[in-house]
Amino acid sequence: MAKINHSNYLDIVDTVWTSAKEKGIMHINSEEKNFDGKNFKIKGKELLNFGTCGYLALEKHPDLISNSIELTKKFGTQLSMSRAYIRPTYIQELEELMSQIFDGNKVICYTSTSNAHISVISTIIKPDDLIILDQQVHFSVQFPCKNMKLQGTEVKMIRHSNFEMLEEMIKENYNKYNRIWYMADGVYSMHGDLPDTTILKSLSEKYPKLHLYFDDAHGMGWGGKNGAGYIYDRIGVNDRIVLISTLAKGFGCVGGTAVFSDPEMYRRVDIFGGPLSYSHPLSPSNVGAAIASAKIHLSNDIIIYQNELRELMDFMNLRLIEKNLPNISSPDSPIYFIGSGLNKVTRNFVHRVLNEGIYVNTATFPVVPNDKSGLRFTITRHNTKKDIELFTDLMAYHLPKAIEEEREDIKEVYQIFNVEYKGEKITPKKIDKKIVLEEYNTISEINKEEWNNLMAERGNWSHSGMLCIEELYKNNDKVEETFDFHYFIIRDNENNPIIATHFTSGIIKDDMLALENISKQIEEVRKVNPYYLCSRTLIMGNLFAEGDFLYTNSESPLLKNAMELLVKRIEEVKKEVNAKVIMFRDFNEDKVINPILENHGYVKNQLPNTNIISNKLWNNYDELLNQIQSKKNRYHIRKHAINLESNFEVEYFDSIDLEKSKLYHKLFLNIKNNSYAYNFFAFPDKITSIISKYPEWEFIELRLKASNEIVGCVWSFKEENHYSPMVVGINTDNNEKHHTYKQLVFQIIKRANMLNKKRVFCGLSADFEKQKYKANTISKFAYSKFDDTFNLEIIESLSI
Repeated sequence: MAKINHSNYLDIVDTVWTSAKEKGIMHINSEEKNFDGKNFKIKGKELLNFGTCGYLALEKHPDLISNSIELTKKFGTQLSMSRAYIRPTYIQELEELMSQIFDGNKVICYTSTSNAHISVISTIIKPDDLIILDQQVHFSVQFPCKNMKLQGTEVKMIRHSNFEMLEEMIKENYNKYNRIWYMADGVYSMHGDLPDTTILKSLSEKYPKLHLYFDDAHGMGWGGKNGAGYIYDRIGVNDRIVLISTLAKGFGCVGGTAVFSDPEMYRRVDIFGGPLSYSHPLSPSNVGAAIASAKIHLSNDIIIYQNELRELMDFMNLRLIEKNLPNISSPDSPIYFIGSGLNKVTRNFVHRVLNEGIYVNTATFPVVPNDKSGLRFTITRHNTKKDIELFTDLMAYHLPKAIEEEREDIKEVYQIFNVEYKGEKITPKKIDKKIVLEEYNTISEINKEEWNNLMAERGNWSHSGMLCIEELYKNNDKVEETFDFHYFIIRDNENNPIIATHFTSGIIKDDMLALENISKQIEEVRKVNPYYLCSRTLIMGNLFAEGDFLYTNSESPLLKNAMELLVKRIEEVKKEVNAKVIMFRDFNEDKVINPILENHGYVKNQLPNTNIISNKLWNNYDELLNQIQSKKNRYHIRKHAINLESNFEVEYFDSIDLEKSKLYHKLFLNIKNNSYAYNFFAFPDKITSIISKYPEWEFIELRLKASNEIVGCVWSFKEENHYSPMVVGINTDNNEKHHTYKQLVFQIIKRANMLNKKRVFCGLSADFEKQKYKANTISKFAYSKFDDTFNLEIIESLSI
């Protein structure tokens, strides 16, 4: 059947991060000629470094540098062979030292922590295991788990550190699997929070099948005896706990480590652990630095360094409390997150801090929800208390300024992060009083002539069209067939419309625009749990329409202010209807509207293309074909449409009886139930009966002459200057044999021509088929905001 153009999760991330790069807060190039750990040079300016993860400042330790140089002199820059053939002496020495750090447990060293995860997970996980991922476990853990699905291993996800959910999932699946693996971070890299090891130990004791797998890259060095890390210090390793750590970050060099208590597990990984055996080993220079660092970790120096860092962390924690900053991080971690809310506030805040000479990180979607972004920073031994005093003073000064400048309420920002604001009340700057927002809950309350002047030629949502749609989605028994309607008109002080639109609120599938293979998997779960991965959503337009739902007066100097007002009001309506998702949809690229939505934390993603034919009227088929420039397209239209038209009877109906209504609906479901490319809840059963009541609607019916069987239908909306075929139904059993779909597309074009319509809104999907008739295929975008990213991350995890 007809295909739909999709975007995917990586496209969304690319859009968000590209925007952040353009704003100068991510992917920044530094200019320093040497690095002392304390400063970066960016755009000619020295910035204090509060952004790197070398917590113990060992990357500048003279022992690491000298030993790196020494081993390079002895062994050269590399050993270009797999350790499956040779494990050089310096690798042996490093792994023996690392084993001492971990109390004699076996250790394997890798070129990176990511390679360690790929190696270990692919070796130890079996098809009859279950993997349960913490929502915020590092991407380097999640990525190899996707590949494990190819061997049949099931992968599930729980909300971040939701141990009640974890236990429920363990109990639910306990008798189905040989082993259950819970995979989590030891220190979470964005918020600096820590897992509750007491609960995890208890669960491990209660459920013998439960195995724990940790990435403690951010805990290594600054935590625990010998700097073995936060997790090893709290629960160690055993035959049901695997620990992956790092030689980077707090350890001061480069590489990853895997720590094993189980000798057989170690043996299997060591013999052939994926990239361990088919890629290069650590270079002599890296190993030289790591050996020196390991010796420091095994000496009393590590205690001194840890205490120095702890003193700085305690001082930072105290200052953040004194300054009443919305810090949501653990006081026992050197990673900090200061919440600032919307993207526009965070960008403003980060720019202000950068301009003051402090380098920090930006935390934005998808690593945090897109209205819970913030400023992320770290503490290292390179920092001083004087640096911390300056930094916290600057944050306390600039955060309120950024919030005020972006017209947000500081109390509401703090509430988002469950922190009480104790400062002076700051009144947000109000949007221009020259504009007024009108709001309605039914189209009946809006002047028909004005609404039609603004909206009638955009699709099937004229005044009468909206009456039809409201009737369709009211008084239904199923929750997914019941929507509330919200109409907005924003005017200037002369009563001229600047913006007009409508939204609907109701239950929508979160995978509506996901790839088809993902929706197929989700629909299997929905056979038992029909509202799995569904959210109450406030969506621009409605699900029985597609097109440009937003009228804007582009010549109005108040357009930007009006859009800001609309976005503000939509945020309020979201809370009123208890929605979890907002979607502004069906946008073209717009230099005014798009940046406003991005600044308010909306994520841009590609929608399926829409197709519009600008109809040049024709009197016969030769005239039609003469308009088609492509010889190949002319050939296909003649062969599959014109030449086969005589096989069909075509009729047009303004209304249909109950029997035919049921048949048309069944033909629609033939397509709906066999295609997941645009995955929405089916229209209510009463739909054909409802639209039969409205004069703007008509039905095209296609019957085979040979059998008189109805094999296809189209439900179309007629407006003065355009024709909108909204729904197609087909007998899929004989579609390919008779080219039914191609015939229906041809009959749509023919009918629009008969009615003298200037444009045909051909809708989504089947771009290639519609382009044969000179359809202009237009890229469309949506802007979405999510209360949290959990459902999105589950959907992304199903991509293999």
